[in-house]
Amino acid sequence: MNYLYFFIFVFAINNIAEDYETIELSQTKKDLSKEVYSKLENGHFIKENDKKHFNERYVQAIFEKLDKNKNYFTNKEVNKYVMQSRVYNEYDFDIELAYELINLYFARMIDFSEFQIQLLKNDVFDFNKDEYLDIFYDDNKWATTYNQLEELWRLDTKNDLLVAKISDSASSNPNDDLIKRYKNRIRRINQQKEEDIFSIAINILSNQFDPHSSYLSPRSAEDFDLNMSLKLNGIGALLGVEDDYTKIISLVPGGPAEKSGKVKPEDRITRIRQEGSKEFEDVVGWRIDEVVDLIRGEAGTEVEIEFISFNSETDSNKSIILKREEIKLEDRAAKSKIIEINTNKIGIIDLPSFYIDFDEYQKKNKDYRSSSKDIKVILEDFNSSEVDAVILDLRNNGGGALIEANKIISLFVSSGPTVQVKQRRGYIQPYGDSRANQVWKKPLIILVNRYSASASEIVAGAIQDYRRGIVVGHRTFGKGTVQSLENLSEGQIKITESKYYRVSGNSTQNKGVVPDIELPSTWDINTVGESSYPTSLPWDVIRPYRHKKFKIDNELIDRVISQFEFRLSEEPNLNYLKKIRARYDLNKNKKILSLNIENREMQKELRKNWLLKIENERRLALGQDIFMSYEKLEEFNESEEDINGNSINLENDYQLIESTNIMNDFLNLSKKTMLSSIE
Repeated sequence: MNYLYFFIFVFAINNIAEDYETIELSQTKKDLSKEVYSKLENGHFIKENDKKHFNERYVQAIFEKLDKNKNYFTNKEVNKYVMQSRVYNEYDFDIELAYELINLYFARMIDFSEFQIQLLKNDVFDFNKDEYLDIFYDDNKWATTYNQLEELWRLDTKNDLLVAKISDSASSNPNDDLIKRYKNRIRRINQQKEEDIFSIAINILSNQFDPHSSYLSPRSAEDFDLNMSLKLNGIGALLGVEDDYTKIISLVPGGPAEKSGKVKPEDRITRIRQEGSKEFEDVVGWRIDEVVDLIRGEAGTEVEIEFISFNSETDSNKSIILKREEIKLEDRAAKSKIIEINTNKIGIIDLPSFYIDFDEYQKKNKDYRSSSKDIKVILEDFNSSEVDAVILDLRNNGGGALIEANKIISLFVSSGPTVQVKQRRGYIQPYGDSRANQVWKKPLIILVNRYSASASEIVAGAIQDYRRGIVVGHRTFGKGTVQSLENLSEGQIKITESKYYRVSGNSTQNKGVVPDIELPSTWDINTVGESSYPTSLPWDVIRPYRHKKFKIDNELIDRVISQFEFRLSEEPNLNYLKKIRARYDLNKNKKILSLNIENREMQKELRKNWLLKIENERRLALGQDIFMSYEKLEEFNESEEDINGNSINLENDYQLIESTNIMNDFLNLSKKTMLSSIE
C-alpha cells in the first residue's frame, strides 16, 4: 500500500505552519461533544464500560487514527500529549486537547506536502540506485529524531514517483501530476471548517465505545438517508477516507459498481474522468465530499474511475467505466439458476441483500416486494422443476432487514426461533416466524464469505444450529450488534444498542459464523471484518434457546468433507486458488520495497508472467485453450466481467463451482433428500 509519510522541518515541529489557519473549538461544538458523550454513556449496549483513564486512551486513539504508520510525529511529541491527557479528569475526555492535536496534524501535513513539492520540482531522485522503503508497519516505533522522519519522507516521495512512472496508465509528466496531487492536499486542508475537525474528534471518541457507534454531521446524515433510500443517482458505493485516498467501504447491492464485478471493498480511488472529458481528475488528497460530488451525476451518464485494488502487489491502477443509475429494488432482487451435474439438479439462488419495500409494507399492501417473497417463488419453481438441492449464495451480502432474515429462514425451517436479541438492560427476546411454512425440504448449502454480515450471519447461524444444511465458504464478518439513530441538536448519533445471538447461545459478534467446510481464500480474511477493529465488542455466549434439530447423518457429512479434502489437493480450480493464496502470504510478510526502477519493472513483469503461468496450468488441466500473452488474459477477464456482472456465473466462480461439487457429493452419498423430519 502507498501510505503517506511526512518530512518535518526542524523549525516547524513544535509550531503551527504559517499558512495554516488553526480552527478553534466553538462553544456550540463543545456543548455538542458533551451531548454525544452523554448519549453514548446512557444509551450504549455496554452500560458498565471501563472509563478509567478514558482520556488517555482517547488521545492514543487519535494518534493511532491520524498516524497509524508512525510517520508524522516523534516519540517526544506523543509522550507530551499522552502525559497531558493524564492530567485531565480520567473519567471524562478533553475535546480541546483533541482539537489541538488534530490542528497540529493538519499543519504538519501542509509542511510535509510543501517539502514533497520541492523535492519533485528539484527532481533529485536516482532510480538506478539501490534504495528500499520499509513497508512492514506492524512493528514500527515512533521516530526519535527529525532526521529519521526526513529520510522516511524522501523515500516515500520517491516511491510515489516510481509508481507513477511504471503505472500502466503513466502520463508523460508524472512529476507534475504528483505536484498537482500534493497541492490538492494543501487546498483540501485549507478549506476545512470546524465541522471537519469536530467530526474527526468526535468519531474517534464514539469509536472508543465500539466501531459502529458514530457521529453523523448534518451533511453526513443527509447522505446516509439518501443511501438508505437508494434514490441517489450514482455508482452505488459507500465511500470513506484512508490517508489521502478515498476508499470504497461497501457496495450497494444492485448498483453499477457491484454489478460490474470489477470493484471491491477496500479499493482506493485515484482518478475520475467525466463523460465527454478527455482529462482525468487526480482525486488523491481531495475532500471526500468533493469526490462524492464528482461521482454523482444524472442517471444514464458515464463516469470512468481509476483505482488501486486492495490486494495489489504493485499499486498499479485499474480502470472501469460505470453508467450512473438510480438503484431500484428490482436491481437488488434475488437471482436463480438451475444446473445439472450428472443426474442431479441443483438450484442456485444469489441473494445480494435482505431487501423489502418498507413503504408498501407499512401501507399493508399485500403486493409489496421483498427478498423472502422472491425466494419463496424461486423455491416453488425449484420444487415444480424437481430440483434436488439448493445453494443459497450469501457472499458479499452485508445484511438488511431483520424481518426478512427471519422469513427466509422459515422457508427452510418450519418452527422455532431464528435469533435472540439482547438489550442493554439484559432482557433477551427470541425472534422468529410463528406462522412459518417450510417451502424447501430438500438438501441445502449456505455459501458465505468474509463480507457476509449481519442478517446473512443470522441466516447462516440458524441453518447451522438447526443442522438444516451445510455452511460452506469463509468465516463471516462478525457483526453481531444492532444500531439505532438518535437526533442531536446538530446531526445524529448512531449508537450500538443491542446484540444478537444464535439459538445455540453463541454470539456472531467478532468471531462470525465458522463454516462447516472452509473453502480456499486468496487473501487473509483477518485483515477485514469485525475482529480487525481494535474496539470491537467481544464474543460471548448466553443460554441456548431450546430448539429441535434436523436429522442429518454425521458420518455422511464426514464423507462429504473427506471427498472435498481429496479434491482440494487434485482439483485444478482449487489448486489455482491455493497458489494465489501462497503468493499473497509470501508478499504479505514483505518488509521492504525496492526503489530501483529496473527491479520494480522486473517484479511487475514477473508477476504478470506468474499469473499467466498458473492460469494456463489451470486451463490445461481442464482441457481448455491457453492464453498466449498476459494481455490476452486481461482482455478475456474484462469481457467475462462485462458479460456476467449481473448474472450467476459458473465459468470462473471457483467457490460456487466447488459448492456445487460438495452438494453433488452429498446427493450421491445419500438417497435421503427429504429433510423435513425433526428430532
